[in-house]
Amino acid sequence: MSKGITLVLGGLGVKGIANIGVLQALIEHKVKIKRIVAAGIGVLVGAQFALGRELEPLTEYFVRFFTENDRYLWGLEQLAGIVRSRKRRVVDSFTYFLRERLFCQANLKRISILPWELVEADIENVLGGASAADLKIPLAISAIDLKRKTEVLLEDGDIKERLKAGIAFPGLFPPVHIGDRELVSSTLYCEVPLGMVSRAKRPIVAVDIPSELSMHTPGSVIEIMAHMDEVRGVVIKEKLLSKADIILTLEGLRKFRWGSYKQIPQLISRARGEMDRLLSSVDGPWKT
Repeated sequence: MSKGITLVLGGLGVKGIANIGVLQALIEHKVKIKRIVAAGIGVLVGAQFALGRELEPLTEYFVRFFTENDRYLWGLEQLAGIVRSRKRRVVDSFTYFLRERLFCQANLKRISILPWELVEADIENVLGGASAADLKIPLAISAIDLKRKTEVLLEDGDIKERLKAGIAFPGLFPPVHIGDRELVSSTLYCEVPLGMVSRAKRPIVAVDIPSELSMHTPGSVIEIMAHMDEVRGVVIKEKLLSKADIILTLEGLRKFRWGSYKQIPQLISRARGEMDRLLSSVDGPWKT
């Protein structure tokens, strides 16, 4: 077994940004990482780390991006039912928001809210001209192939297109076409992308950033579907977590609301503190 861990980064929606704090704590504890597996926003964080870049600049980027594009996430939806008076309800659940978004898509005949042109320059800035060959640590990106209806791990090929596939949330961004594949983010299937991780890559350390189940009484078919999807996600995650040798659960982040963009620095700081405590108390390869 080669030295180092296979690190699987979890986190749905904005919670994936907490992986900045996770990786900062791992750096402090001098944990050797031989491979990173990520999905959702975690792919951008993982790529920055895998390229050997500083993580701090990402905090400012994420705060700016979500603040500037808040009008896209909410304003356009007024045409199909998500009005600001309901925003408090929607931000409690990323799944609920995307269910509403997909309803809007069906009614407005729009495949997504955000065009790739909006973020491609930012992705290029994160990469800084780097290619897959510049990765100091292998980075595998989890996605769903819509044509084959299977989860895949993207380990080779154009790094920019792979990053796009990792953050292609249905209803927010269009699917990404790589070869004959039509790809979207796998985070709506499971918050922790363990589905395709081989046990040959052990020890596998999974970072679980849990989400709190909505306690609202469903008031519509969409809300019922969203709640069922949340429950499904919990069941699938519990099953997949059994593949990990070590699970590091950041329980203190459970109640963080995915729409709390201005609290992103606090999210990262809290994640770093919790990760530091876990690494100090949990037996693992970092103590050898």
